[in-house]
Amino acid sequence: MKKQKTLEDQLYFAGWFLLIGGIAGIFVYFQFIMPKLSVFPCFFYHVLGIYCPGCGGTRAIGALLQGKPLLSFWYHPLVPYTVVLFGGFMLTQTLDRVHFAKVRGWRFHNWHMYGAVVLLTANWIIKNLLLHLFHVSL
Repeated sequence: MKKQKTLEDQLYFAGWFLLIGGIAGIFVYFQFIMPKLSVFPCFFYHVLGIYCPGCGGTRAIGALLQGKPLLSFWYHPLVPYTVVLFGGFMLTQTLDRVHFAKVRGWRFHNWHMYGAVVLLTANWIIKNLLLHLFHVSL
């Protein structure tokens, strides 16, 4: 009898693909592309005068790779949130699949996505309020 693949199975295998591709992409970006780029302004900030919802994401990844999780959270809270959820999901799913100490793999819930949307929106609003009300540029 063939076992039906669950959503978690599909996410787990997609997660390995994204993890390997992401590590390779981050390596190439930070080693070869970023050093050759001059600093270019964000389109939203340059044209509209506001931060875009993704502003700070690259700095957050860099801070996290340097072992500075609080600074990463300040730059863009969605980055550490995603790392914790993704890392926990992949770790527990792997331990569950190798039958390690009766660990049950985390399951995907819609609130994970709702949390990400709330963080993204709150970050965008707060940073633009800081910029325009208190002239705090990031």
